[in-house]
Amino acid sequence: MLESLETVRIAILADNLVTDGKGCLGEHGLSLFVEADGACFLFDVGQSGIAVGNAARLGCDLSSAETVVVSHGHYDHAGALPMLLQAFGPRKLLAHPDLFTPKYVRRRGRGPRAIGLPFSAADLAALGAEAHFSLSTEAQPICPGASTTGVIPQTDDFEAIPSHFAIQTSRGLRRDDFAHEQAALLRTSRGLVVLVGCSHRGVVNTIRRAMDLTGIDRVAAVVGGLHLGAAPDDQVSATIEELRRLNIAHVVACHCTGFGPSAKLAAALGDAFRPGGVGFSLTL
Repeated sequence: MLESLETVRIAILADNLVTDGKGCLGEHGLSLFVEADGACFLFDVGQSGIAVGNAARLGCDLSSAETVVVSHGHYDHAGALPMLLQAFGPRKLLAHPDLFTPKYVRRRGRGPRAIGLPFSAADLAALGAEAHFSLSTEAQPICPGASTTGVIPQTDDFEAIPSHFAIQTSRGLRRDDFAHEQAALLRTSRGLVVLVGCSHRGVVNTIRRAMDLTGIDRVAAVVGGLHLGAAPDDQVSATIEELRRLNIAHVVACHCTGFGPSAKLAAALGDAFRPGGVGFSLTL
């Protein structure tokens, strides 16, 4: 069982928006810098490397982040890995075994567009990272009090996976079920903190996975992309209702949540809702 953390601080280094921080930049992507009782790690790294510059402007020491958790293998969450390794040297990398498998988005009337990683495992190995890969479908420890979720089961009937995502297989492209996406959880005295990349399998399913792994049903915070921007209205409404029922103290919506769903979340959750952005930080 994970030990309980006394202090957790989460700073947003990459996001679609910038909310604070002189000279900080935004991009379509996500990166969170996490401090947990003195241990530090990164959850996702964004796409272009702006997280490195933003970290310096925000006073986040990336050299102290010995572990990088990658939520899934899309360019906007892990594209900056080579730049990070070049700047700070090899880090322990926690991800699913399908991290490097090519991934695509398919729209009607258009050919598949690559949205996977713009580099290979060999490219990272050339930077000295191969010995630090830890690729697993199971939950993995990050630091004392924190772990990944491993594969997130789909347990509800309202969080649908968008059909336009695809993944390469030996038989060609198939619809991506996002079994390769993971989240991170931290156990605190105030409840669970759940970090989500894009929540393709649903933010509620992700929270339930964290609860099942820890036996804790109190959630202090959810931070990251909720992937509601293109979701149908009934899915958005059901998700908001479930988040209300869970009585989460802090819902920090980033990246792929969408403006409309964010407005609905704000109306429903009141002071518990916060729009994320580069420069935002949450201390628990």
